[in-house]
Amino acid sequence: MSFYARYKNIRRAREIANVFIKHGFGYLIDRVELFEYLPLKKRRHTEDSNKIPATVRIRMVLEELGPTFIKLSQMLSTRKDIIPGDFLKELEKLQDEVKPFSSQEARSIVSEELGSPLEEIFSSFSEEPIASASIGQVYKAKLATGEDVIVKVKRPNIERIVSEDLEILFDLAGFLEHRFEWARMYGVVDLVEEFSDSLKKEMDFAREGRNAERFKKNFENSTEVYIPEVFWKFTTSRVLTQEYIEGIKVSDIKALKEASINTEKVARNLAGCYLQQIAKFGFFHADPHPGNIVILKGGRIGFLDFGMVGTLREELKQKGTGLMVAVVKKDPDRISEILLDMGIAQKKVDREELKIDIERLMERYYDVPFEEIRIGEVMTEMLELARKYRIKVPSELALLAKTFITLEGILAALAPDMSIIKMAEPYVKEVIWENYSVRGVAARLYDSFNKIKGYGWSLPRHSLKILEMLERGEIELVLKHEKLDRLISRLDIISNRLAFSIIVASLIMGSSLMADQSRRIFMKVPVAELGFIMAGFMGFWLLISIMRSGRF
Repeated sequence: MSFYARYKNIRRAREIANVFIKHGFGYLIDRVELFEYLPLKKRRHTEDSNKIPATVRIRMVLEELGPTFIKLSQMLSTRKDIIPGDFLKELEKLQDEVKPFSSQEARSIVSEELGSPLEEIFSSFSEEPIASASIGQVYKAKLATGEDVIVKVKRPNIERIVSEDLEILFDLAGFLEHRFEWARMYGVVDLVEEFSDSLKKEMDFAREGRNAERFKKNFENSTEVYIPEVFWKFTTSRVLTQEYIEGIKVSDIKALKEASINTEKVARNLAGCYLQQIAKFGFFHADPHPGNIVILKGGRIGFLDFGMVGTLREELKQKGTGLMVAVVKKDPDRISEILLDMGIAQKKVDREELKIDIERLMERYYDVPFEEIRIGEVMTEMLELARKYRIKVPSELALLAKTFITLEGILAALAPDMSIIKMAEPYVKEVIWENYSVRGVAARLYDSFNKIKGYGWSLPRHSLKILEMLERGEIELVLKHEKLDRLISRLDIISNRLAFSIIVASLIMGSSLMADQSRRIFMKVPVAELGFIMAGFMGFWLLISIMRSGRF
């Protein structure tokens, strides 16, 4: 039975394949041999599809396939270590905006989730959504107690649609890894696992509320940052009720200046806020596009939508800081060392070649003043190098690079002369100090001791398990000599030449004996002379081949 027989809804799998075929990607379906599993009609490129670049058609495919694939494109647009640049530019154009669902349906979901009629909870609830996206849509409302709020409502049946699509993606990823080396190299199943985990988290509105609470706690003493309050009494996994904050979109420079707001101060505060999120808390808002950041009265920064966040482990934070220092010092040896240490190489990496590429990259920044270096740009170039050398880096690093690119674009509009890398200096020094302080060193030694202790306790159990697997024949030991094939080839050449030499010698000896005994004729040519001619020709050919090999 084929793996597609396991799907609960075979029609969805066919629909996905047909959308690819419709946009001129039937050859991909054919290449991965899916026609034998799905009852599909093969179609050739139409003239219209041939006129549209493949990158644009991929975006159109993902757009047509709906919420799961729109979110997939958003995740892939952060993976500059995997996806080529021209495809990334197109994926970034994919807007997370879809046709809104019925407001009546939204009201029913809110009422059902909160367990009371809408009129008892809200004194007002907008007729139309103020925003609509692939997972949910947002309404403006006022609680019965008087607070202005936004109510985010999850789309009906979205869980079922996403679940079916994820099941198809998992099975397809497993199928590709089973059949193709490139799929195993890129870890397609791991990518789908990462995407699935991210999407499920984003679909849980209660989790988004907890993210907002964590940000609010981190910046509770800040006078420059404001995080809206979550009303937990009216929040579930499908409905999020949060304080409504009104402000000017951070990208509306004209409106900010008309409101007498100092844009340079806003830029400094925004950069400082993000540097704190990354270096101090290791927890950052990963979707800083202008629609998610508003400027309140007095220039205070308000954040919206906490569905997409990034988390940096302490180890990754330290390595990232080390990478930044190595870039500033233009140290290619240290950069290549950290890059390899941060990721997982999918194949053997030529370290010398990697170092040369990094040196070439650093040459571009040789005459660039320190304050003009853009962190996001440098990180992106590092990720592109990682893709070239098949080094799989942590997804958090790719997300951080995309966050910096978006952030630096906003900062450039607010204050063109401001340098975020200059502002990052004290934060980098603080991380380095913590890393090499007595307390930091002691903490790492303690962690290392615990790991060694754990390995020591588990070693006998793992050793026994390996021996049992060997006994059952589940482990196969393969020895391969790297230059053995070359040695065998050389021995083969030597043996062939030796055999050839023996034949030549035999011809000479045989011809000599025949010359002594008689004058036999073959085709009007004396046999002895014929043997001598053949032996001479073959001997001459052998001499030439040996001289050409350079091993006379």
